[in-house]
Amino acid sequence: MISMGIALFFIALAGAFLQTNIGFGFPVLAMVFLPALVPFSTAVALCQTIAMASTLFLTIKYFKYIEWRTMLPLLLVSLTLGIIVTITSLSFPQRTLQIILGSALVIISIFTVRYSEHISIRPTTASGAAVGFLAGVGNGFFGISGPQVAIYLLGAQLEKKAYLATIQCYFLISNVSTIIIRTGHGALGKSDIPLVVSGWIGIGVGTLLGLRVFERIPRKTLKRLVYGFVGISGSVIVIQQLIS
Repeated sequence: MISMGIALFFIALAGAFLQTNIGFGFPVLAMVFLPALVPFSTAVALCQTIAMASTLFLTIKYFKYIEWRTMLPLLLVSLTLGIIVTITSLSFPQRTLQIILGSALVIISIFTVRYSEHISIRPTTASGAAVGFLAGVGNGFFGISGPQVAIYLLGAQLEKKAYLATIQCYFLISNVSTIIIRTGHGALGKSDIPLVVSGWIGIGVGTLLGLRVFERIPRKTLKRLVYGFVGISGSVIVIQQLIS
């Protein structure tokens, strides 16, 4: 338990640093390692519970920048679908879920790197709902919806602080339902509280360090970091499953 707590601290620290700067990152990074340490559903629940410390802080800090009109269509669809998919995913084989997740991230990354300069998404109800569908599937199966939402919000040409505020608020609200469902099915218990606390400490340190860098990152660099991290994470997840 102590060694796992230490591992979670450093995973959370690195993930929070990424999340503070590119809008997401902790769940993707955590889900590369956590399924090797705990059952898949527990890994997702742990990841989302720990991440809430960072998303709550950043949502409050940048609350006035949240673009509610842009976020609500994707949030409502994502919440609805996420609940359905989460319940369905509880019976899926872990290896299958990991390979699907990694492959999806690689495809998304290749597409956006190739066409990133041409992507300009109007934040309409229809486009928000379409992204919400993809995000709901990702969140329900893997606890990861960041890549889809990040690409959508960046394509909508939001100002940097508005992007960070909107995506963190989305994560905060959307993760609550899946945490409740997974915890209700035994994914988390009292014995996991020390791991959550260790992760929260790491999240706090990583978030504070990340904020020191965030103000200095140009928007163009931010986009490249997002797309690159998506692809690298997906490749690592696929390779990890194929050689295991």
